[in-house]
Amino acid sequence: MKQVYFYTGFPRAGNTLLACILNQNPSVNATGHSIVPEILYQIESLKQHPVYEVFPDEASLENISKNIFKSYYQDWDNIVIERGDWITPFNFNLLRKYFPSEIKIVVLIRGVLDIIKSYLNLCAKNPNFYVNGEYNNLDPTTIHQSEIEEKCDLIMKKEEYVDTMLYSIKWMLDNNNRKYLHFVHYDDLVKNPEKVINGVYKFYNIKPYQHRYTHLKQLTANNIQYNDERLGGEMHTIRTNKIEPLEHDISLPPRIVTQYSGMNFREGVFQQGT
Repeated sequence: MKQVYFYTGFPRAGNTLLACILNQNPSVNATGHSIVPEILYQIESLKQHPVYEVFPDEASLENISKNIFKSYYQDWDNIVIERGDWITPFNFNLLRKYFPSEIKIVVLIRGVLDIIKSYLNLCAKNPNFYVNGEYNNLDPTTIHQSEIEEKCDLIMKKEEYVDTMLYSIKWMLDNNNRKYLHFVHYDDLVKNPEKVINGVYKFYNIKPYQHRYTHLKQLTANNIQYNDERLGGEMHTIRTNKIEPLEHDISLPPRIVTQYSGMNFREGVFQQGT
């Protein structure tokens, strides 16, 4: 089976940018957000199906799971670096059970308040952005906060993307799974991309490549590009002229700042209340 490595992380933390840079390397194929974790989850869920319970041929069913990566990526070239939600407790245990090689996962992290601001910037620029849609679908008789505060709560809602990454990273660290992870902070990626990329190559044990950090291209993998119409906003569009920090001039409500200012990871350490 060809080499497969993984990357995951918070939304708005440079996932797409990282993949765009890595894909300059002709030996690498970094994917968009992958469906493979969901495939394994659905196969595993079949063990609760009434037909399976009547005739529980576990070995035959698990043969499918053991060959998922080989089958899914059989037409992909070179080294595959998959963006997958593999660090949730359930998915990570599936990965350890069925992935046939050494597990290496790059995890992109960013300050939660900056993530919220990035989402709100998308809300302002894209009227059809899905967060705006969720806000518009709220029962107006139940709204007792400002619009921006309601949207912040939607972004941070339990079991939504940001919350899932928070508990997943904490679970990985609390359960001694740090050895599988390499953390990349968004601020480091945009301020010193060459150093970060070299660290990623070292972690994956891939031969380094001389990348460029200007005149970038949008993400294409296996001749496929992101289709963000479903999201109503350009969630996966990068700035191509050059890589630089981007700060959003958005004032967050005091309650949001107080509630989420301490929910950060740095160097693989969960910092809460700091």
